[in-house]
Amino acid sequence: MNLDLVIAYGSAAEQLARRTAQLSGAEVVEVNRRLFPDGEQYVKVSGEVKGKDVAVFQSFAFHPDTLLVEYALIVDALKGMGCSRVIGVLPYLAYARQDERFNRGEPLSARVFASLIEATGTDEVFTVDMHLHRFHEIREVFSIPASNLTAMPLLAGHYLEKGGSPNALVVGPDSESRQWASKVSESLSSECVILEKERLGDRQVKVSELRGSNLGSAVIVDDMVSTGRTLLEVIGKLRRIGIERIDAIATHSLLVEDAFIRLRDAGLASLITTDTIENPHTKVSVAPLLARTLLEKYGGRG
Repeated sequence: MNLDLVIAYGSAAEQLARRTAQLSGAEVVEVNRRLFPDGEQYVKVSGEVKGKDVAVFQSFAFHPDTLLVEYALIVDALKGMGCSRVIGVLPYLAYARQDERFNRGEPLSARVFASLIEATGTDEVFTVDMHLHRFHEIREVFSIPASNLTAMPLLAGHYLEKGGSPNALVVGPDSESRQWASKVSESLSSECVILEKERLGDRQVKVSELRGSNLGSAVIVDDMVSTGRTLLEVIGKLRRIGIERIDAIATHSLLVEDAFIRLRDAGLASLITTDTIENPHTKVSVAPLLARTLLEKYGGRG
């Protein structure tokens, strides 16, 4: 069954777009990009999209501002070519962590970024394990149709396939991680513990103590790993109560500032992550999840 839609891509999600197209049977329209001498971006879409729905893949890691402009240019080009609708497939959405005005004078960044995506002309959005905490539903952030998919069952399945223990203690580092840790716990049918975290700065965190456990292994679950400081704190707590094998599951891995090296040196057995952000540590692709979702919504009219 082929999709009744074509796929385009931004520079941060080209490989994921091609994987999804291969699984779904969707046609890919090519996007050529270059920079003008002054740093401005230029894009050109090659292909026939008139009257068609187009899924534009883009992730917003590391250089979200630049990538947003690139995405906006692609969407405008497609609209100018007469496409019917643009569906933003945005596996990793930046600025979602600032989901409240924590201090006077701060922006509500999650809504600002969502409104900028809407302003490009995007008609619908799909994300993967978006950081939702104070906003409980993605529809509280976007005013256009939006769906937040989860990769946690895929990640838990990979953990088990590679010899992970179905009885491992599942640990969520903070209350925000409960939504993801609970899904992994259900997949494993194991105990789940949610800790409390206090953020002391951009690179410093403190997590609550763990009770003793007679289990020999644990898996830490969160939506993303950036500096790795939270994982390091939890690894230390697990070591103190005698846990011998510690793995981690996270949908999005930014792994900045040598985070992976520090985690490995701290004794992390494995980090299981996805290709929502292209990185050398990817173990699981979300392409099957995205292909299935797009097929269910747009497939079958041919």
